[in-house]
Amino acid sequence: MFDPRVTGKRRGLTGSYPLVCHLADAAVVAGALWDSYLTSSQRQLIAGGWGVDLGWARRLVMLAGGLHDVGKIVPCFQRGVEGTAGLLADPRFPAPVGWMHDEWIPHQMASHWALPQVLTGLGWPEVERPWKSVAHQLAQIVGGHHGVFGEALSPVAMADPLTVLRGLGADGWAVQREEHVRVVSGICGSPGAPPRLLPAGAAVVVTGVVVLADWLASNTRQVQGRLEAWNGDLAAHVARIRQRAPWVLAHAQLAAPAWKPVATFTDLFPDITDPYPLQADVAKRLKDLVDGPGLVLVTAPTGDGKTETALFAARVLGAAAGAGGLAVLLPTMATTDAMWRRVRKFTARAAEVGTPVTLLNSMAWLNEDYEPGRDEIVADGCVSTEAADFLRGPHRGLAAGVAVGTWDQAALAALPVRFNVLRWLGLSGKTLVIDEAHSYDAYGHRLTQRLLEWCGHLGIPVVLLSATLTGRTATDLVGAYRAGAGHTEAVPVVAPYPGWVHVSAVSGKVTAHGPLPTTREREVVVDHHTVRHTHDPAVAGGRAARILAELQPAVAGTGCALVVCNVVADAQATRRLLAEQWGEDGPQVVLLHARLPMWQRIARTGLIEGMVGSKGTRPDRPLVVVATQVVEQSLDWDFDLVVSDLAPMSLLLQRAGRCHRHDHPRPAWAPAPRLVVVSPPGGLPAPHWGDVYDISLLRRTCDALRALQSPIAIPDAVPALIAEVYDAAWDPDRMDPDDAQRLAREQAQAAAADVVMIPPPGRVKDLHPLTSALDPDLAVTRLGGDSKRILPVWPGGDGGWTFVTADGPANLPPSPGKDDVRTILLSTVQVRSTWLTGAGSETLPPASWQTSPALRDVVLIPHDGRIGGWRAPDGRTIRLDPVDGIIRG
Repeated sequence: MFDPRVTGKRRGLTGSYPLVCHLADAAVVAGALWDSYLTSSQRQLIAGGWGVDLGWARRLVMLAGGLHDVGKIVPCFQRGVEGTAGLLADPRFPAPVGWMHDEWIPHQMASHWALPQVLTGLGWPEVERPWKSVAHQLAQIVGGHHGVFGEALSPVAMADPLTVLRGLGADGWAVQREEHVRVVSGICGSPGAPPRLLPAGAAVVVTGVVVLADWLASNTRQVQGRLEAWNGDLAAHVARIRQRAPWVLAHAQLAAPAWKPVATFTDLFPDITDPYPLQADVAKRLKDLVDGPGLVLVTAPTGDGKTETALFAARVLGAAAGAGGLAVLLPTMATTDAMWRRVRKFTARAAEVGTPVTLLNSMAWLNEDYEPGRDEIVADGCVSTEAADFLRGPHRGLAAGVAVGTWDQAALAALPVRFNVLRWLGLSGKTLVIDEAHSYDAYGHRLTQRLLEWCGHLGIPVVLLSATLTGRTATDLVGAYRAGAGHTEAVPVVAPYPGWVHVSAVSGKVTAHGPLPTTREREVVVDHHTVRHTHDPAVAGGRAARILAELQPAVAGTGCALVVCNVVADAQATRRLLAEQWGEDGPQVVLLHARLPMWQRIARTGLIEGMVGSKGTRPDRPLVVVATQVVEQSLDWDFDLVVSDLAPMSLLLQRAGRCHRHDHPRPAWAPAPRLVVVSPPGGLPAPHWGDVYDISLLRRTCDALRALQSPIAIPDAVPALIAEVYDAAWDPDRMDPDDAQRLAREQAQAAAADVVMIPPPGRVKDLHPLTSALDPDLAVTRLGGDSKRILPVWPGGDGGWTFVTADGPANLPPSPGKDDVRTILLSTVQVRSTWLTGAGSETLPPASWQTSPALRDVVLIPHDGRIGGWRAPDGRTIRLDPVDGIIRG
C-alpha cells in the first residue's frame, strides 16, 4: 500500500501534495499528450521502436511519465520537504548512518538509479549490461526529465543500487518506491516490458513527452486545486485528472495541427493563379514520388517562388509521413520576423483549427506583433495563430504546431545541450524547412549534416532551399539524411538548376527534376573594376569616384540603386560620401547595417520595404540604399542597379538577385540588370576587411569575373560559376597557398564540430552523451560569433544616465519594468566581444539589472563629451552617431 505521507510537492501550496497524486497526474497527462499532441508518425516511431502495438506503447509512455519522480522517495528529499518530519521519525523508514553528511542526491538521479532494480523485481527482464536492458533504458529516460541524461549505471548499481548509493534508503524507502511503481503501473494499464530497446531517436522523443507531462502536471495553481479536492481516494483523483487533462493540453495549445485538404497548388495559394514553373513542377510530380518521409532539395534563383514551393512541398511530405507540424528556419534573426508574418498568414488560411505560430529568435519578445493579444484574423475563414503563454516559456517554442526561427534553433538539437529532448520532440512532429541551406561555414555545415542525419533517423520530412548550392554541399546534405534513414551507400547528387531533388527516406532513392524553365531567366551585365580603396572622390580610379560615377544617372533622373559594402566602416563612409556630394536636394540615401540600434534598424528596414519591397511604392525621388550583408538573404527587394564590393561568387549572385527582381518600369539608364563589382588592387582581401571572407574564395571569384566574356546568364551559368569557385578539384600539386589554407581552415572547423556534436543516431547505446548541463544560450552554433550587446549612454542631469530611444532621449531606469526592458534592448547594438576586452566598471549596468536575464549582460558605453564617445582599453573609441550608428575609431 502506498503511503500518502510521501510528499511530491510542497512549495507554493497550502499543504503537502502526495507523491502518488503527482505521479498519477503526470501519467495521465502523458497519455493525453499521446492522444492529442503526438502526430501519427511520432506514435508509430515509438511503438515500432519498442516492437509493440500502439496501445502498449501508449501505456509505456504513460508509465515513463508517471515514474519520473519516484526518486523523491529518498531520505534527503523527504527531509527537505516541510511537513514530512513524521515520515522520517517512523522506524519503518530508517535513514542510513551519516546520510545527512553525504552529497545531496538529485531526485531525477535517484529515479534513474532506483528504477532498474524495482522494474526487474516486477518482472522486467534482468540484464547485466545497461545498454541491453529495457529496464535501464526506461530508468535513464525517466532520469532525464530535468533535461540531462545520467550516465549509464554499472552492472553492480543496476543489481543493487544501495551498495553504491546508500542515500537511496532501504527498508521502508525501498518498499514505498516499489509500491508507488506498482500503483502507477496499474493506473497506466499495467504494461509489461517491451520486447526490445528503443532506438536513440524514439528514446529522446519519449523523454520529451515525460518532460512536458511533468511541467503540465506541476502548475502550482492547478496542483493546489487538486490538493484541496484530495480526500485519500486515489481512484477518484485519477478520474478527475483524466477529465481535466484535455483542458490542460488545450490551455497550453499542445495539439497536432490539422490542415485543410489540398489537391492543387492554387488550393494552398489561391492568390497565385499562374504558378512559376518550379512551383508547377513540384505540384505536378511530388505527390507521385512520396512514399513516406523524405527530403526535397530546391535550387533556384532568387525570385522563383521557392518559399511557396517549400510550403507546398512541406504539406505533401508531412501528409505522407504523418507529420502535421511545420518549422521554417532562416540563417539570420533579421529575416525571421518577416517570414514569421508570412507563415502566420499562411497558417491562418490553411489550418482547419487555431494553430499557434511561434517566433524563435533571441529577441522575439521585442516584436510588438508577437505580443500576447495581438493576433489578427487576416480574412474570412481564417483561424487564430497566437501562441499561448506556455509556448513562450524557455525550451518550448518548437513544441508549437508551427514555428519560425533562426537555423540555430534546430542546429542546437545537434549539440548536447540541456533539454535537447524538447527540441527533438518538437522537430519530430514537423516538416522542417531550411532556407539558404548553403550559407554556413564548415562548422555550421557539419552541424547541419548531423541535424539531417538525425532527421533521417526520426523520419522527419525536410525541405532545403538554396539559390547557390554547390554540388559538394548538396551531396553532403542529402547523404547525411539518407545515412540517418539507414541508406549508407554513397550517392553523388547533381542538383539541377533550377530544379529540385526528392530523396525517399524509405527506399533511399534520389530523383532529380530539372533544369526547369524560369521566369527569372535573364542576363546580368557584370562590370568588374579594380580600384584603389579610398573614400576620397578626388582620387582618380578610386573606389569613391567609381561609385559616384555609377550612381550619377540616378542623381540626374530617377531610380533605385543598392550599394553593398563588405564592412560596416565602408558603408558608413560611403553614406557620408554620398551625402556630402549630393546634399539635401540629391537622392535619398538610406544606410542599413547591423551596428544600428535595433529600433533604428527596424525602422529603416520598414522604410526600404515600403519603397522597393514586393508591395512597395517606388519613390519619385531617386533612392540609394547603402548596406552590408544584411540585404543578401530572404529580403524581396528590387533595385535598378547593384554596386558591390568584391565578395565570394555565391554572395555576389545573391546581391545581383536584388537587381530587376520584379516587373517594374525601369529608368532609361537601367534597361537591363547590372552588377558593378569593385575590387581592391594587389593582395586580397583589402587590409581593413579582416577575415570577413576567405582569401581563396575572393581570389577565385576575382579570376572568374575577369574571365567573363559576356553577361551572366541566369540561371544557366550559375552552376558552372559556383563550381569554378567552390568545387574545384583539390590537387595538392596545383593548389595555391590560399587554397591550402582554406582547406585546412575548413577541416579544422569541421573537426571542431565533430568534437562538440551529439553522436550519430546509429552509434548511440547510452543516452548520456546526447545531453549535458550546457545552457542552450551558451552553446556555439557559429564560430566567431561571440558578441555583446552595448547600450550607448550619456550623463543625465540627476547624476544618472540617459540613452536614445525611438521617441528621443530617456532616463535610464534603475529598476526597469517589462516595457522599460523592451525599450532598453531596442536601443542596444550587438558588437564583437573583443571590442570590450578589459572594459572597466564604468560599463557595468545598474546592480538591479542583475535580476533581469535580458539586461544583466548589457554593457554600457558612457559617452565622454571631450572625445564624443568611450575610449576602450585598447585605445580605440566607440561612439553612437545618430545617422551612421556605432562608429569605432
